Amino acid sequence: MNILVSPYGEGSFYFRSDSTLIRALTDFYMPDYIEGISAVPALCFRSLRSGKAVPARFASRYLGPFSCCLLLKARINPAMVAAADTAYVENALDYSTVIPYDLLPYGHLNGFMSAGRPLSVKVNGLEKISVTSIPDMDSLSRRFETICGYCSLRTGDFITFELSEAVPVPRGSKVTVTFGTEGRISVIIH
Repeated sequence: MNILVSPYGEGSFYFRSDSTLIRALTDFYMPDYIEGISAVPALCFRSLRSGKAVPARFASRYLGPFSCCLLLKARINPAMVAAADTAYVENALDYSTVIPYDLLPYGHLNGFMSAGRPLSVKVNGLEKISVTSIPDMDSLSRRFETICGYCSLRTGDFITFELSEAVPVPRGSKVTVTFGTEGRISVIIH
Protein backbone atom coordinates (compact mmCIF):
# COMPACT_ATOMS: atom_id res chain seq x y z
CA MET A 1 0.00 0.00 0.00
CA ASN A 2 1.34 3.39 -1.03
CA ILE A 3 0.58 6.84 0.31
CA LEU A 4 0.90 9.32 -2.55
CA VAL A 5 0.78 12.98 -1.56
CA SER A 6 0.05 15.97 -3.76
CA PRO A 7 1.67 18.93 -1.97
CA TYR A 8 0.00 22.26 -1.36
CA GLY A 9 1.24 24.97 -3.69
CA GLU A 10 4.07 23.59 -5.79
CA GLY A 11 5.52 20.23 -6.72
CA SER A 12 3.78 17.30 -8.32
CA PHE A 13 3.84 14.59 -5.63
CA TYR A 14 5.87 12.68 -3.08
CA PHE A 15 5.59 9.29 -1.39
CA ARG A 16 5.16 8.40 2.25
CA SER A 17 6.00 4.86 3.24
CA ASP A 18 3.33 2.63 4.72
CA SER A 19 5.22 2.68 8.04
CA THR A 20 4.10 6.33 8.40
CA LEU A 21 0.41 5.34 8.45
CA ILE A 22 -1.49 5.14 11.70
CA ARG A 23 -5.24 5.16 12.07
CA ALA A 24 -5.46 6.50 15.64
CA LEU A 25 -2.69 8.44 17.38
CA THR A 26 -2.72 10.31 20.68
CA ASP A 27 1.00 10.88 21.32
CA PHE A 28 3.83 11.52 18.86
CA TYR A 29 7.39 11.31 20.22
CA MET A 30 9.92 13.29 18.21
CA PRO A 31 13.08 11.30 17.45
CA ASP A 32 16.39 12.90 18.45
CA TYR A 33 17.40 13.55 14.85
CA ILE A 34 14.62 16.07 14.20
CA GLU A 35 14.54 19.68 15.35
CA GLY A 36 10.83 20.26 15.01
CA ILE A 37 7.48 19.13 13.64
CA SER A 38 4.93 20.82 11.41
CA ALA A 39 1.32 19.77 10.85
CA VAL A 40 -0.43 19.76 7.48
CA PRO A 41 -4.14 19.00 7.02
CA ALA A 42 -5.00 16.97 3.95
CA LEU A 43 -7.86 15.33 2.09
CA CYS A 44 -7.30 11.60 1.65
CA PHE A 45 -8.96 9.13 -0.75
CA ARG A 46 -8.63 5.35 -0.91
CA SER A 47 -8.07 4.09 -4.45
CA LEU A 48 -10.84 1.88 -5.84
CA ARG A 49 -8.72 0.34 -8.60
CA SER A 50 -5.27 0.03 -10.10
CA GLY A 51 -4.07 2.21 -12.94
CA LYS A 52 -1.29 4.20 -14.55
CA ALA A 53 -1.36 7.36 -16.65
CA VAL A 54 -5.04 7.91 -15.80
CA PRO A 55 -6.47 11.03 -17.52
CA ALA A 56 -8.08 13.64 -15.24
CA ARG A 57 -11.53 12.97 -16.70
CA PHE A 58 -11.47 9.44 -15.20
CA ALA A 59 -10.25 10.41 -11.71
CA SER A 60 -13.68 9.92 -10.13
CA ARG A 61 -13.55 6.24 -11.15
CA TYR A 62 -10.42 5.78 -9.02
CA LEU A 63 -11.03 8.05 -6.03
CA GLY A 64 -13.12 6.15 -3.49
CA PRO A 65 -13.99 6.70 0.16
CA PHE A 66 -12.41 9.80 1.70
CA SER A 67 -11.66 11.65 4.92
CA CYS A 68 -9.51 14.46 6.17
CA CYS A 69 -6.17 13.48 7.66
CA LEU A 70 -3.10 14.97 9.33
CA LEU A 71 0.44 14.79 8.00
CA LEU A 72 3.31 15.46 10.40
CA LYS A 73 6.45 16.75 8.70
CA ALA A 74 9.90 16.85 10.24
CA ARG A 75 12.51 19.57 10.29
CA ILE A 76 15.77 17.62 10.32
CA ASN A 77 18.83 18.31 12.48
CA PRO A 78 21.57 18.56 9.79
CA ALA A 79 24.24 17.44 12.26
CA MET A 80 22.48 14.08 12.74
CA VAL A 81 21.21 13.20 9.24
CA ALA A 82 23.23 13.08 6.02
CA ALA A 83 22.18 15.76 3.52
CA ALA A 84 21.39 13.13 0.89
CA ASP A 85 18.92 11.44 3.28
CA THR A 86 17.08 14.58 4.42
CA ALA A 87 14.17 14.55 1.93
CA TYR A 88 13.41 10.90 2.65
CA VAL A 89 13.64 11.23 6.44
CA GLU A 90 11.41 14.34 6.46
CA ASN A 91 8.53 12.35 4.97
CA ALA A 92 9.16 8.87 6.39
CA LEU A 93 8.74 9.29 10.13
CA ASP A 94 6.93 6.32 11.64
CA TYR A 95 3.33 7.13 12.60
CA SER A 96 3.30 10.56 10.96
CA THR A 97 0.32 10.06 8.60
CA VAL A 98 -2.88 10.02 10.68
CA ILE A 99 -5.89 8.78 8.68
CA PRO A 100 -9.13 8.04 10.58
CA TYR A 101 -10.72 4.59 10.36
CA ASP A 102 -14.06 5.97 9.21
CA LEU A 103 -13.93 6.94 5.56
CA LEU A 104 -16.96 8.54 3.93
CA PRO A 105 -18.46 7.54 0.57
CA TYR A 106 -17.23 9.63 -2.36
CA GLY A 107 -20.76 10.99 -2.88
CA HIS A 108 -20.53 12.95 0.40
CA LEU A 109 -17.66 15.09 -0.92
CA ASN A 110 -19.87 17.98 -2.12
CA GLY A 111 -20.65 20.22 0.84
CA PHE A 112 -18.33 18.32 3.20
CA MET A 113 -16.59 21.60 4.16
CA SER A 114 -18.10 25.06 4.33
CA ALA A 115 -17.73 28.32 6.25
CA GLY A 116 -20.10 26.82 8.82
CA ARG A 117 -18.22 23.50 8.93
CA PRO A 118 -14.55 24.23 8.21
CA LEU A 119 -11.58 21.98 8.68
CA SER A 120 -9.82 23.56 11.64
CA VAL A 121 -6.28 22.97 12.91
CA LYS A 122 -5.63 24.20 16.43
CA VAL A 123 -2.35 24.17 18.34
CA ASN A 124 -2.90 24.37 22.10
CA GLY A 125 -6.45 25.56 21.48
CA LEU A 126 -5.48 28.44 19.16
CA GLU A 127 -6.73 28.13 15.59
CA LYS A 128 -3.83 28.16 13.13
CA ILE A 129 -5.58 26.93 9.95
CA SER A 130 -9.18 27.10 8.78
CA VAL A 131 -10.11 25.50 5.44
CA THR A 132 -13.66 26.32 4.38
CA SER A 133 -13.80 24.48 1.06
CA ILE A 134 -12.35 21.48 -0.68
CA PRO A 135 -10.45 22.20 -3.91
CA ASP A 136 -12.80 21.79 -6.86
CA MET A 137 -12.96 18.39 -8.52
CA ASP A 138 -11.22 19.68 -11.68
CA SER A 139 -8.22 20.74 -9.60
CA LEU A 140 -8.12 17.45 -7.68
CA SER A 141 -8.46 15.50 -10.94
CA ARG A 142 -5.53 17.35 -12.54
CA ARG A 143 -3.39 16.75 -9.45
CA PHE A 144 -4.42 13.06 -9.57
CA GLU A 145 -3.48 12.85 -13.26
CA THR A 146 -0.01 14.24 -12.50
CA ILE A 147 0.62 11.59 -9.86
CA CYS A 148 -0.62 8.75 -12.12
CA GLY A 149 1.55 9.99 -14.97
CA TYR A 150 4.67 9.01 -13.06
CA CYS A 151 3.73 6.00 -10.98
CA SER A 152 1.32 3.10 -10.84
CA LEU A 153 -1.68 3.27 -8.56
CA ARG A 154 -2.90 0.12 -6.82
CA THR A 155 -6.24 -0.74 -5.27
CA GLY A 156 -6.17 0.36 -1.62
CA ASP A 157 -3.48 3.02 -2.03
CA PHE A 158 -4.13 6.37 -0.37
CA ILE A 159 -4.08 9.48 -2.56
CA THR A 160 -3.66 12.52 -0.35
CA PHE A 161 -4.02 16.21 -1.22
CA GLU A 162 -2.49 18.77 1.15
CA LEU A 163 -5.01 21.54 1.92
CA SER A 164 -2.73 24.27 3.32
CA GLU A 165 0.79 25.26 4.20
CA ALA A 166 2.40 23.49 7.16
CA VAL A 167 2.04 25.03 10.61
CA PRO A 168 4.92 24.59 13.12
CA VAL A 169 4.05 22.69 16.28
CA PRO A 170 6.32 23.17 19.32
CA ARG A 171 7.27 20.20 21.50
CA GLY A 172 4.74 19.71 24.28
CA SER A 173 1.85 21.05 22.17
CA LYS A 174 -1.51 19.51 21.43
CA VAL A 175 -2.65 19.54 17.79
CA THR A 176 -6.39 19.17 17.20
CA VAL A 177 -7.97 18.81 13.77
CA THR A 178 -11.76 18.95 13.44
CA PHE A 179 -13.69 18.44 10.20
CA GLY A 180 -17.11 17.48 8.91
CA THR A 181 -19.78 16.92 11.53
CA GLU A 182 -17.88 14.50 13.79
CA GLY A 183 -14.31 14.19 12.47
CA ARG A 184 -11.55 14.77 15.01
CA ILE A 185 -7.83 14.03 15.25
CA SER A 186 -5.95 15.00 18.40
CA VAL A 187 -2.22 14.46 18.94
CA ILE A 188 0.22 15.61 21.62
CA ILE A 189 3.75 16.24 20.33
CA HIS A 190 6.40 15.11 22.84
